Amino acid sequence: MNVVTLQVEGFRNIEAADLLFQTRNLLVGPNGAGKTSIAEAVAVALNGRSFRTFDLAMLLRRGADYWRTVATVNQEDNSTHRIAISATSQQRERVKLDDRNVRITQLATDFPVVTFIPEDRDLVVGLPGIRREYLDSILARSDPSVYRLLSRAAKILKQRRNLIRSNNPDIVTLDIFDEELASASILISDARENLLGYLQGVVEEFNQRITGRSEEVCFRYLRSWKNDPLSDLKASRSYDFRTGSTSVGFHRDDFIIELNGLPAKSTASQGQIRSLAIALRVGSAQVLQNNIGEPPLLILDDVFAEFDRSRAARLVTAIGQYQTIATNTEHVDIMDDWSVYEISGGRIVSH
Repeated sequence: MNVVTLQVEGFRNIEAADLLFQTRNLLVGPNGAGKTSIAEAVAVALNGRSFRTFDLAMLLRRGADYWRTVATVNQEDNSTHRIAISATSQQRERVKLDDRNVRITQLATDFPVVTFIPEDRDLVVGLPGIRREYLDSILARSDPSVYRLLSRAAKILKQRRNLIRSNNPDIVTLDIFDEELASASILISDARENLLGYLQGVVEEFNQRITGRSEEVCFRYLRSWKNDPLSDLKASRSYDFRTGSTSVGFHRDDFIIELNGLPAKSTASQGQIRSLAIALRVGSAQVLQNNIGEPPLLILDDVFAEFDRSRAARLVTAIGQYQTIATNTEHVDIMDDWSVYEISGGRIVSH
């Protein structure tokens, strides 16, 4: 998949912009210039999702009546598609694919995007929910049945939480919720663990290509139950009633990242953490390409800021198979063959 053109209107600090993308694209400008806003507009144009906010109302430029993105995309089967998304302060997003109204959830599978942002170091050192979301996002985009399973499990979890917080919870109903939650948790945890088994080798390879060193990467999946989820759910009921929460299930799982046999979260250097985080994202791109049949677009926001020249050069080589849009505050000499956009004050000042 390749993004060919992008039109942006009323988006963040971008009044209007037209871009013609190549395989390698670099958006350059000082902080606050609008380069990340353009990269964000690309993600929104293809997937209807921002990597900076869950509230798309935040995208509307101050003083603007509407925001709009229009992208032209070429896919692996040589088909060309036009995706238009728009919204106003009074109206939710409208999505058109080739002039047909479609659901926004359809886009992520058909037009895959993988984004790296500086905060992605939390994939290694952050809270468990960040790592769960990382796995679930890959699974949901790879397999519609897993997307439906995750949606159903989230609904069951919400229903159980509301029940245990009620004044007089019905135990028969709670039994039903626990059985359904336990069943869904096993399926989700199995899918996550299988995905991790594949990702481990992929991430290790990309990490070695980025760092130039042979480092062992190991993932260990941690389930939130000791015996089986149903018996542990029942055993934890008194605690759950006191706290108004559900202490066992797919939503409490985690995975540990080990580097050279040690927990990366507590022993890896800042450079190792950043390289691992990038490898996790690029690894997810390979999984999506294998499962969907389309190479994702890579968006790398401020990825070169903390890399020395040699590591940056290795990263550029490692991602060579993907169309890439990167942002940086200055030109990078190893990227002289990239298509460069200079951004200033929310405008493209040179290309």
